[in-house]
Amino acid sequence: MKPITLDALTKFSFLSNLQNYNNNLLFVESKCDMENNNYHQWLHTYSLNSKEDKVLLDDKRTPFFALKDKVLVVKNDEDNKYVHTHFYTLNIENGELQDAFTLPLAVSNIVDFNDEYYLVSASINCHKGDYHLWANEQKDKDLENMKSNEDYVVFDEYPFFFNGAGIINGNRECLFKVHKETLEITRLTKATMDVESYDFDANSIIFSANDFTDVKDKWAHIYKVDFYSGEITELYNPGAQVARVFYYQDRIMVLATFAKEYGAAENNKFYELKNYELELVLDSDYSFYNAVGSDCRYGKYKNYLKVDGHVYFISACESRSVVFEFTPEELKTIVSYEGSVDDLQVVDGKMYVIGLKEQALQEVYVKEDDIVKLTNINTTLEDAYVAKPEKMILDKETPVVGWVLKPYNYDPNKTYPAILNIHGGPKVSYGEVFYHEMQYWASQGYFVMYSNPRGSDGRGNAYADLRGTWGTLDYEDLMDFVDKVVEMYPIDENRLAVTGGSYGGYMTNWIITQTNRFKVAASQRSISNWVTEVCNSDYGIDFPIEQEFKDIYNCHDELWNMSPLKFANNAQTPTLFIHAIEDYRCPISEAIQLYTVLKCRKVPTKLVAFKEENHDLSRTGKPLHRIKRLTEITEWIGKYIQ
Repeated sequence: MKPITLDALTKFSFLSNLQNYNNNLLFVESKCDMENNNYHQWLHTYSLNSKEDKVLLDDKRTPFFALKDKVLVVKNDEDNKYVHTHFYTLNIENGELQDAFTLPLAVSNIVDFNDEYYLVSASINCHKGDYHLWANEQKDKDLENMKSNEDYVVFDEYPFFFNGAGIINGNRECLFKVHKETLEITRLTKATMDVESYDFDANSIIFSANDFTDVKDKWAHIYKVDFYSGEITELYNPGAQVARVFYYQDRIMVLATFAKEYGAAENNKFYELKNYELELVLDSDYSFYNAVGSDCRYGKYKNYLKVDGHVYFISACESRSVVFEFTPEELKTIVSYEGSVDDLQVVDGKMYVIGLKEQALQEVYVKEDDIVKLTNINTTLEDAYVAKPEKMILDKETPVVGWVLKPYNYDPNKTYPAILNIHGGPKVSYGEVFYHEMQYWASQGYFVMYSNPRGSDGRGNAYADLRGTWGTLDYEDLMDFVDKVVEMYPIDENRLAVTGGSYGGYMTNWIITQTNRFKVAASQRSISNWVTEVCNSDYGIDFPIEQEFKDIYNCHDELWNMSPLKFANNAQTPTLFIHAIEDYRCPISEAIQLYTVLKCRKVPTKLVAFKEENHDLSRTGKPLHRIKRLTEITEWIGKYIQ
């Protein structure tokens, strides 16, 4: 078998956006386009009748929506200078596109409300709430005004930017009804309401939203709007952290948390909304999103699906992501295998998923008696060395699960260097899925170790609870895990490296200020100073809220005590910092602060900053940047321990 190479990533296919139309599964295949330093996409259709997988569209981007009687593909008109979304209808037999219609909206989603109307979700600026009604003359004046003011930005809200979305000041997600024949558009929600989730029956829409003009807090209200009269009724106003509202038969269900037991990062429970109150109907200890990480995904995914009255959720469960079917009486496991369910669809009562199974790249599967692969798109790894994760459980009062990858051409009589990789979050998790970066390091001759310390997802609220304890319980678990791996495998303890991104970057920074056992470190999209992070990040004030500090406006002591920068004078480990300049989740100033201390104290250090990239550089960044990032990390580590 051949070792996995740095550029293997460019040969992988990433599958996403699984939908159903007329007994055909539609999904998008994305692949690195190295010539243009971007991604190219293909729209596939898999016939459930003939079992044939064929490509219909070949383009830079292929956003599409499968409706009852047509498939709409978005291809905006480059000559149209106004805000708009242009739709074509797709012939799924031959891939031909026919011009359909244009809406003067930035459409996020479009569905059939009934035979007469579409229900549309679109992003608007609340100061231009009726843009869809403006005449071209008014739109031209708006464009002129924007051009004359393009050298500066005015912020008058919080949050005013968001990672990956850029400036969001004034932006709201609104609901509209659109007549299918006349294309008449009516806004159904207030321009100041930011809609977070919604569902509908024959006559009305229920939705959760945050209505604000100054500061958006974490607590949403629940509303109902009559589709025909437009009358809005507030159904629940004490506020909750709402993940999802949906109809279940004739009942209104709410997936939400009040953050009373484990803080604002607490997992959601299922409530029924009755008489303006939320009544608990199903307790749970799951997060109801896919928390299992990988660097081999790209595109649009969903964690919730409602088909023919049946409701499904994807959630982390231990080190897997699984599919549950919801009823008010129970959560029934529908799909569970060693790996990750990334997207889901149901046709005629049968479950189909896009997933990472064991150490394979993404394919489309169907749930029969077992999980059965339908597509064979990713064949790159067939002759490659893919290290099998060897599971290890630390026998502690609170057991910790982790894995080890053996190096290429492993010889038990030799000793090897090792890399500790720490996941982000912290409320995400590692699983037994393919990670390009870790498999590449294994092919480069390293042991690779990774685990789910306390704070990780998949094991319930109590395990994920790190309120006020960042850098203590998690640090203990990580060091205990390293001790156990070094004891069990032929690893040279004088050749240990540590790396991680986001929370993993924070922990890398914390580790180098607490111990010198690692000979080299690579800190990615990290946090070094919680005082500045809270004031600069799009996540910002959420952190002290989640930590439940007594006074979130006077908590500098608590923040500073959890900041690696406080202990920066202890650091002696050669450290590489990897950061994206447009990272609004962990701003680059976080790397600069610790880099400056190390540099001035003559500790070997380097900062590599990527232009036109954000917090998701390692997962969805431009292909050449992803390759450069991994090159920098691998060369830096190799310089000190290879």
